[in-house]
Amino acid sequence: MPDVEDEVQGLLRARRYDEAFERLLDRHEAQVFRMAVMMLRDHGRAEELTQDIFLQFWRVLPRYDGRAAPSTWLYTMARNACLSALRAAVHRRTSPLEDVPEPAAARPAPVDALDIRQLVSRLPDVQREIVTLFYLQDRSLKEVALGLDLPEGTIKSHLHRSRQALARMMLERGGE
Repeated sequence: MPDVEDEVQGLLRARRYDEAFERLLDRHEAQVFRMAVMMLRDHGRAEELTQDIFLQFWRVLPRYDGRAAPSTWLYTMARNACLSALRAAVHRRTSPLEDVPEPAAARPAPVDALDIRQLVSRLPDVQREIVTLFYLQDRSLKEVALGLDLPEGTIKSHLHRSRQALARMMLERGGE
C-alpha cells in the first residue's frame, strides 16, 4: 500500500489538486490545529488560523515543486502563520501597567495530575515547537529539521534541553 505522502505527490504531479488537498486535509488538519493551539494558546484563534492556513495552502498547492514532502511544506506554512499571528498579537496587546491586575497565587496540581501540554507551553518558543512537532505530532528528526530550517544536531540539542527543562518543572511542581 503506497505511503500517503507518495500518493499525494503523485496526485500533485498529475495536477489532481482537489484530491491531493483532501488527502492532506484529512491526514493533517488535527495536527496543524494542535500545533496552532500549542503556539497561540488560544483555542478559538487556533481554529480560525487553521482554516486560514489550509485556505492559503489550497491557493499555493499548484506551485508545489517537490523539494520537500507536502506535509513538511504544510507544517512550515502553518508554523510561519502561527509566528506571524503571535507577532501581530504582541502589537495589539498593550495596556497601562496600572490596568493589569496582580496575578493570583494558585496552588499547583500534584505531579501525577500534571498536564504535559501545560508544561510544554512554558518552554521557550523554539523548544515548544520542536517538542510539539517531534513528540506530539510524531514527526521525525529530519522532518522537524526541514520544517524549521535547522540542522538535525540543533534539533537534538533543543530536545535534550527541553527534556531537562520539563523534568525540572515536574520536580518543582512535585515539591510544592
